[in-house]
Amino acid sequence: MTRGSIISLGVANPVFRPNPDGDGVLDNESILNHDKLEAFEINDTDKESPTASDAPTELKANLNLGHAVSLAVGQTIGSGIFVSPNDVVKQVGSVGMSLTIWLLSGMLSMCGALTFCELGTMFKRSGGEYQYIKAAYGKLVSFLYLWVCGVIRNGMGIAAIALTFAQYFVGIFMHQDEPAFTFVKKLAAASAIVIIVSVNSYSTKIGLYMQNVFTALKLCALGVLIILGVVKLCKGETENISSHPFDDTIVDFPAWTTAFFAALWSYSGWNCINMMAGEIKNPVKTLPRALVITNLTMITIYLVANISYHIILTTDELINNRAIAMLVGKRMLEQTEGDIYGKIGETFFGISVAISTFGALSSSLMGASRLPFIAAQEDMFPKFVALIQVKNGTPIVGLFTMGTLAFCWVWPSDISGLIKYVGFLSWAWWGMCFSAVPGLRLTKPDHPRTFRVFLPVTFFACMGSLYLVIGPFFDAPIPCLAWLGVLAIGIPLYYGFVDADDSCARWMRWLLNRLSSLLKAEL
Repeated sequence: MTRGSIISLGVANPVFRPNPDGDGVLDNESILNHDKLEAFEINDTDKESPTASDAPTELKANLNLGHAVSLAVGQTIGSGIFVSPNDVVKQVGSVGMSLTIWLLSGMLSMCGALTFCELGTMFKRSGGEYQYIKAAYGKLVSFLYLWVCGVIRNGMGIAAIALTFAQYFVGIFMHQDEPAFTFVKKLAAASAIVIIVSVNSYSTKIGLYMQNVFTALKLCALGVLIILGVVKLCKGETENISSHPFDDTIVDFPAWTTAFFAALWSYSGWNCINMMAGEIKNPVKTLPRALVITNLTMITIYLVANISYHIILTTDELINNRAIAMLVGKRMLEQTEGDIYGKIGETFFGISVAISTFGALSSSLMGASRLPFIAAQEDMFPKFVALIQVKNGTPIVGLFTMGTLAFCWVWPSDISGLIKYVGFLSWAWWGMCFSAVPGLRLTKPDHPRTFRVFLPVTFFACMGSLYLVIGPFFDAPIPCLAWLGVLAIGIPLYYGFVDADDSCARWMRWLLNRLSSLLKAEL
């Protein structure tokens, strides 16, 4: 996401470092300590194939509580808080209902995170909901999840982040009402994806340093936004927040799902810690603590940020402007210092949000390659998807695949539509994960699970996801039915290429060998 509901790596880029036994290890430590990868040691029996070992690649457990919380907060605070308030207010109509949506979204994310915590302590290998769905529902359903989320949803999420970057970047030079603005914005978003893919293909170090610098800028922009709101609140300038905050509320429960998807897009990242379960030290104790701390922090930050938006801007201004942070900077300085300083404030937020979102795009694009990588290891996707470029340690095929998909999604889509569809697909599958908790307690009662979530918490998460999946069918049934069709396409793909892999084994081996040679990559 980046990102939205995008899979988090926990670091900008994974690096493949073979150990003396020939088993690959994805290790973020080697990003900083090694400019080049060590040479592969392949046994004589392996010379005919690029596969050095059939054992699945495992990830080192080197993240403590502080690392997990900082990574999750950094991943969660992305593009959402700078665009989502627009969609929330547009759907609900009032200040009071808007803040209620943000609070309920935070609570739902908290319940989902705690529910995932039990699953994360049961299945510690990285992969998150893919591992949970596979254990609870079997191989076919887990493949459908990979097909819908690992390929389609993640590509849309990356495109949404790229368009958010472009909205702010192009907004520095052009007004959003200019005729060419939409085309230039999409061109900038597509170019950003190409640049990120190229940079991360060249060097994993650059990607990591980019993420660190851009995260600092992102927090700086959000901090200034909150401070401006607090300053105006202390001055008693609260005319934009009426004494009747729920006046003008639009009561349309199916349409409210769009508002929830927008707010939940900003909270996306609550599940990234579970994706890194295999990389966290002492996950039984660390996971629940990290999840609670992260979600309470995000609820507080987002409520304060939204109050600042509503204090500084009117409801109409929030609804009619996509780059709302730029408008905040313009309004605050324009009122006190004049038009020239208003432009300076607008430019400050434009540059800060654009640069920080560019960093989120980098980490989200690299993170999106994790799920296909794991799927290829377990023979759910073609083996060549797990190829890692030997020189730079980059998951080259996954990176190019996700970059291409995101590039294609940029052109026919807008930010609101992408966020809505990403939310719909995400919460459909997350709801299945939530419902798996009581089911696994019945089917796997002896499975180690030192953390047990309070079942009413899981029930709230299930009810929330059920509403988010059913509501859109009443609001916009045709797109929802189309997504069911996309899901159905995965069934013949599974039985043709995964369940009966002999039917395509010959050309898969040929394609794997050709790509290994062309990209100078190894499994």
